[in-house]
Amino acid sequence: MNTSRNTDHLLAQAQQTLKTNDRGGYTVPTANLYPFQWNWDAGVTALGWMTFDPQRAWDEFHHLLKGQWISGPNDGLIPHIIFHQPSDSYFPGPDQWGCLADGTVRRVATTSISQPPLHATMVRAMLQMHSDAAITQRNLQPIVQGLVRHHRWWYRCRDPHNTGLVFSIHPWESGMDNSPAWDVPLAKVPPATRAYTRKDLGHIDNSMRPTQAFYDRAVYLLDFNREVDFDPQRIADSGPYRVNDVCIISILNRASHSLAGLCDQLGLHEDAAFLRARCALTQKAIGALWSDALGQYVSRDCITGQLLELPTHAGFLTWYGKLVLPEHDAIQHATLSAWLQETPYALPSTRSTCSQFEPARYWRGPIWQHLTTLIAEGLERCGHTALGTRLHQSTEVLFAKSGFCEYYHPLTGEGLGGSNFSWTAATYLFWNHLNTHGQHPASGLRAA
Repeated sequence: MNTSRNTDHLLAQAQQTLKTNDRGGYTVPTANLYPFQWNWDAGVTALGWMTFDPQRAWDEFHHLLKGQWISGPNDGLIPHIIFHQPSDSYFPGPDQWGCLADGTVRRVATTSISQPPLHATMVRAMLQMHSDAAITQRNLQPIVQGLVRHHRWWYRCRDPHNTGLVFSIHPWESGMDNSPAWDVPLAKVPPATRAYTRKDLGHIDNSMRPTQAFYDRAVYLLDFNREVDFDPQRIADSGPYRVNDVCIISILNRASHSLAGLCDQLGLHEDAAFLRARCALTQKAIGALWSDALGQYVSRDCITGQLLELPTHAGFLTWYGKLVLPEHDAIQHATLSAWLQETPYALPSTRSTCSQFEPARYWRGPIWQHLTTLIAEGLERCGHTALGTRLHQSTEVLFAKSGFCEYYHPLTGEGLGGSNFSWTAATYLFWNHLNTHGQHPASGLRAA
């Protein structure tokens, strides 16, 4: 196939994917299956919009911040779903979460948990991609101020004892919903006994989706959070699921570095100092998440103190998060190199030699392109250029082979889950933009 013609086709397809999923200022991940605005999706999707419609990219963040909680103990929370408009094609909707708009805490209906806060790093990348002074002046300050409040919420409510390692309270908060890393802590969570009807199985084959046992526990945790009135102190003291998630910790740490730089740019020096102090605390604590057995970083059950020693791609985000300790760098590099020998496409979300590996089931094995991008960038920034390039090249072919799908089969390259998926299309647009401007696709976030 003619490479230039194929690139033009994919470029047009990727832009059309975002336009099709645009809902007037925010982007749904894909129609029907995910009919609302998702938190970390918005950050990635904004990068795609920035390549051809800069103001629309900033609008993505403005709409996301409409869902930020604005008072009370959870002031600053940006929830994982913002229910801008009603839809009956998704469970659980706003009635299940109990977080309806009230004009004092919430301006719109939302969920009560968050997602990995990558937004500030995406904002820094957007500024590098498009430097129109008028557009920047109009948009930057209110977004940065909202993100500062959100980071302060993370540190206040998800690390109340200043350990340096925030925790998540729901597997959906991790973004890696049914990862095998959560099997052990979820096994201690009681299943919900109330009746409910899943909507996802009406859109996607059951073999690609989380199991019913997973959903029963996800619903129990949703109900628990509502029943304690979303009180972060009660959740921290008695929540049945509390995990030091290495994905969230890494992404938050990187974003706090990025946000500190943005605060300096806007003269918010007290906020910048706070963020850098928190990053320093996390750097001191990260060694507690190292697994000698796996040769990589892992998550930890906060309740038991047990390392969750499952080989998932989340540990490799420590390079992206500026957290890998010198004594662990070469070991984790060897671990990732071994992973890449085991599957024809990279990077699976669970190592293919693991007994819990399921190559077609959501976060238990498939490739997720947005995280591949972050891990590749982290590798290059830490001096592992060859491995970052290899990771990028081994996944780029998936766009041409299978289009812009939600995730991909690491053994066949088949597209899985939802089709015409926004953050996958946005990742392609971002990579193409960097290639066009003479940059390596893994280097586009390096200054952030």
